[in-house]
Amino acid sequence: MTPRLQKNQLVDLSVTNLAFGGAGIAKIGEFVVFVTGAVPGDVVSARITKLKKRHAEARAEKILTPSPERIPHRCSSFGACGGCVWQGLDYGVQLEYKTRQVRESLEHLGGLRDFEMLPIASMTDPWRYRNRADFSIGTGDKGAVIGFRPPGRWDSVLPLSECHLLETGLEQARTTVEAWLRDEGLPGWEPRRGEGFARHLLARSAQGGSELLLSLVTIPGELPGAARLIDRLRSAHPQLVGLVHAVNGGRAEISNGLESTTLWGRPHLLEKVAGITLKVSVDAFFQTNTRMTELLYGLVHQEVALAAAGGAKGAPGAAATSGGATSGPVIWDLYSGVGSIGLSLARRARAVLGIEATPAAVEDAWDNTRLNGIENAFFVEGDVAKVLREVADGVRELPEPVRRPDVIVVDPPRAGLTEKSITRIGEVAAPRIVYVSCNPSTMGPNISRLQDYGYRLERVTPVDMFPHTPHVECVGSLALED
Repeated sequence: MTPRLQKNQLVDLSVTNLAFGGAGIAKIGEFVVFVTGAVPGDVVSARITKLKKRHAEARAEKILTPSPERIPHRCSSFGACGGCVWQGLDYGVQLEYKTRQVRESLEHLGGLRDFEMLPIASMTDPWRYRNRADFSIGTGDKGAVIGFRPPGRWDSVLPLSECHLLETGLEQARTTVEAWLRDEGLPGWEPRRGEGFARHLLARSAQGGSELLLSLVTIPGELPGAARLIDRLRSAHPQLVGLVHAVNGGRAEISNGLESTTLWGRPHLLEKVAGITLKVSVDAFFQTNTRMTELLYGLVHQEVALAAAGGAKGAPGAAATSGGATSGPVIWDLYSGVGSIGLSLARRARAVLGIEATPAAVEDAWDNTRLNGIENAFFVEGDVAKVLREVADGVRELPEPVRRPDVIVVDPPRAGLTEKSITRIGEVAAPRIVYVSCNPSTMGPNISRLQDYGYRLERVTPVDMFPHTPHVECVGSLALED
């Protein structure tokens, strides 16, 4: 029976579990209430924010009895920012819930059984790990304000004093640019009125903070005082390698893929991971946690090595040359981005093919092959499903070394593989698939569909790429059964 609840009503709730997305789960009888700002073990006074037929959403306004699993939070903006909703939850407990949620996603959403769940890979120090920040710029009493938009608020910017997830260089650059905007009298953006000047600051770092790259997004036009900004940044941040000015004249709040000009330096970072050097353009996709990316790619390497040992044409330990192994598996790297996974595997592969839809990322991938002296990697621009269909129909011809894969590595976006991509991948019938996922709730159904093509999930390793948030990465290994 649905309880008699009203929107904005205050109710006392006992939180017993965590939902996907990080909200606490409480029940009134059998009626489920998802509570933002609460963790299991809390008793809270919560305000109902949404009412639906089968559940409600609420926001914790007062903790009546704190959970024994709670710990003091570090950030003064905790609760208002919404960026790291699990910061007040013991890190070991976070890992337990993430492991549980991966298993539940695979079993309940994918109907998968009889796979091995390996221990979650975690961080020794789960702070200061983010190598990228996309700041919004608004206007406050003292002028421009660079920070983050609070949850559910598209029209305001929360002033930022410190973020314990960001590498320190990103925070310091934010402070420098904010001070420069105020000194120049340049206002932030007011989205309700469609007025203002500065809209976003994209800050990226590489090599443990030894490189810093910034992109300032404004309305169209010249950047007033650009020379003063460059001088100030170079003086305060010797690790700066480039400053980009991007323009956005529309209403949409975007900071990537815009028309841009490099004001100083270069518009890309050089990152080192998994034995290779990567050129990463200012708005190209790359994992936001470099320390755990090394571990993530290591897991992918292990799975590819096991796949090769289990029936590919060569062995991963074959003698390598600058261009690649003289024998070894042929690897297809789908959704390859700047080529990071595929190129990290290339020296122990016979050949690697990367397929990626973003033109700038494909350009970076080709640059990265040359940067690392890799000669056995090839990259194709296009939608994965479309490219694979063209290959199957004989419309597109792949280079001879990569025409038939022994292992397919997929690293799709959060929405997972499309139905057409699953069909095309299934029809290729590679002996092994290594599935890298940033969203277990789409990974489960995707693998379930791949079962229709004869694949079986053998094992999964969760990877905590994003401590203090509910997000979790996974590496799964699938075998094509005889």
